[in-house]
Amino acid sequence: MAICCERDKSPTHPQTAKKNEIREVPMICVDCVTPAPLKKLFDTHGAEADCRYCGRHGQTIESKRLFDYVYERVAENVAGKDDLSHYELGLLYECGSDFIAVSDIGIVLSEWFDLGEEPYFDDLYDGVPREFSIDDETNETHFYGDDGTLEQNFYEERWKKFVDDVHYKHRYFNTGADKFLDSVFSLLVTDGSELKPEVVRTIVQGERLYRARLAQNQKQAEEIIGDPAGQFGPTPRNLASSQRMTPNGISALYCALERETCLSEIRSITGDHVVSAALTPISELKLLDLTALDRVVPPELTLLDEGFRDSLHRKVFLGSLVKKMSRPKARNDELSYLSTQVVFEYLRLRFGKYVDGLVFPSVQTGEVGTNVVLFPEASRLSYVPPANPDPAGGPVPKAVPADNPFGPAAKLVIVADSIRFHKVMAIETKAKEYDHIYGLFMSELNRKRLGPIFD
Repeated sequence: MAICCERDKSPTHPQTAKKNEIREVPMICVDCVTPAPLKKLFDTHGAEADCRYCGRHGQTIESKRLFDYVYERVAENVAGKDDLSHYELGLLYECGSDFIAVSDIGIVLSEWFDLGEEPYFDDLYDGVPREFSIDDETNETHFYGDDGTLEQNFYEERWKKFVDDVHYKHRYFNTGADKFLDSVFSLLVTDGSELKPEVVRTIVQGERLYRARLAQNQKQAEEIIGDPAGQFGPTPRNLASSQRMTPNGISALYCALERETCLSEIRSITGDHVVSAALTPISELKLLDLTALDRVVPPELTLLDEGFRDSLHRKVFLGSLVKKMSRPKARNDELSYLSTQVVFEYLRLRFGKYVDGLVFPSVQTGEVGTNVVLFPEASRLSYVPPANPDPAGGPVPKAVPADNPFGPAAKLVIVADSIRFHKVMAIETKAKEYDHIYGLFMSELNRKRLGPIFD
């Protein structure tokens, strides 16, 4: 038995060899690692051992685990050849453009990732995957800087798929759409899932919004001023047609921050008679300001953080989303508004407890004016007539209280004496003139490539 025990302790015994093998795994201690994202690896994978690089005993991880994490971030956060369009590659390699940074893996690791002074850098560089050094055509692999403005933006591609899905595949029960919109708008929320203050616009009592109605004749105009809260309120559900933000049967209150804008938005033509009124919050309105999306600051991430590149792409996409939401309906295309309607419904359900509606630019005014759409729950109006109404002003308007025993209380009140009457005398048309037919029918992508000459 004693002989057997001595054999068990011999260096050639499988269990002893296995222990020696484990002890020989190269380890890195936390003190030899500078970047914060890499230090986090020690929280979940750390173990007491001797450091290969400084020789001290302390909290360590296997060097392979740290190196693999860095290689994964290179693959995730740095663009490769397939991430550039043919146009961008042509500019770089055929025209000699330097508008996109180009480097090999050594520069990427040492300078872009700022690891050149780390004690383990030589081992990190020597162990890079082969495809990081040599591509499929046996050429040196190149990496490209990507701040989200490359032509192949992640979220632009996902938006196209989202639009296609809601048009032709799953319009109502679309889990893919929910996940996409959760990802897009995640930049707007705090860690506590509330909207960030910079995207919330507050309109307080006394500040004015405007709403307008067409009047076919004097009788209809008298009906409007006789019941301002009802007539300027949202369209009855059974009459609600498909609008930019709402489908048939869903009624929301569309208004504007300028009286001139609401006159343009109702598509009035020369000779029309229009009645408009000012509205003001009873206390205050909180609105998600879509015009502020491009001002949201993304999280402070580095190339060594998971999601760094995705965050940059999302930030750039959010800056363009407001234009997609405001784009006019294409002629004879009943599906044009489906995507914006789905987004509106998502925002209503996701953020309805924080805001009462949305702010977006008016395309009818060339984005000079500003529109507001309130969620259905916040769309009811109230009205308090003036103490001494002008008897020559037409029918005496009936009062409508803010409280409502059968539903949500009113958020807005029509400003007394704010009703105005308009006869549309002319419609101003603004157009961009091009010298060539190509400028007129040029795609947005080519227009962006060619720059100000075709703007």
